[in-house]
Amino acid sequence: MRRFIKVDLPPEPIINDKCVRKRLKQSLCDSCSKVCPVGAITFAHLDVKIDNELCFQCGNCLFTCPVDAIENIAPHERTHQDNYLVVNHDEPLASTEELLVWHRQYQIRGMKIAQSLVDKWLPVLANLNLQLKTLQEPIWQLIITEPTDIDSGRRFMLFRQKLDEKSLNKNQVRTGLNARKQLYPEDSWFQIQLDKDSCILCSACAKVCDEGAIKLENNIFMLDEKRCTGCMNCEVVCFPKSIHVNEQVAKNNEPTHYHYYNAHCEKCRLAFLSWTPEAKLCPICIQHQKQGWL
Repeated sequence: MRRFIKVDLPPEPIINDKCVRKRLKQSLCDSCSKVCPVGAITFAHLDVKIDNELCFQCGNCLFTCPVDAIENIAPHERTHQDNYLVVNHDEPLASTEELLVWHRQYQIRGMKIAQSLVDKWLPVLANLNLQLKTLQEPIWQLIITEPTDIDSGRRFMLFRQKLDEKSLNKNQVRTGLNARKQLYPEDSWFQIQLDKDSCILCSACAKVCDEGAIKLENNIFMLDEKRCTGCMNCEVVCFPKSIHVNEQVAKNNEPTHYHYYNAHCEKCRLAFLSWTPEAKLCPICIQHQKQGWL
């Protein structure tokens, strides 16, 4: 009688409800799809899906998601030795974002790459070193390794394999933009631009920012780019389109402060916030005046 062995398949990768695409219908965040090399991530109305047939678990999306919303994908386990990542066989290509975590978490300072794989890895290493220079960090060195001669003797091969296993380490790194922020607390990865001329100080951007990168407190409008994870929720909710978020690496970024004032509208008698102390009309009444309603 033929017997069948039941095999439990690993759970399919999913994007949970923390995803900003599932929370804001006009969300602009596409960080996961931009780094997916096979186009496995698609967007729909208040929904995001990962095609399990296409996804090969490279883990690139794990290092760019602003809210750690991706489940059932693990970061690739990589080999390292003496502050060098060792790439001696064909494996998923690491993203620049992942290598930045290796740089701080394990103090990696270079790569030992087999000669046949150099062309594949060189663009990533070059881009990494550009970002490290901006962050005033030591750049990574490249060591090209030659293929080793394989002895056909089985006993010698097994003995050499055991020696190799003792000298090499295998590890994974922490994922998510918040993990990178903790490893680089003095640096920023995004630029927040504010157009004061069009901003009406409604504070919607501050209310929707989960990371506290935007705050309106004590008559100070604060932008702290070190906290920003690039979810772009602030852009979505900003009615006059006064705020914009762009990818930009910066060293020792300090918060930007703008002063605003408390005011009372002489038409509708309601309190509002203003960039100038002499303001007499709130933004709504100003708009009504332009349209000839006042």
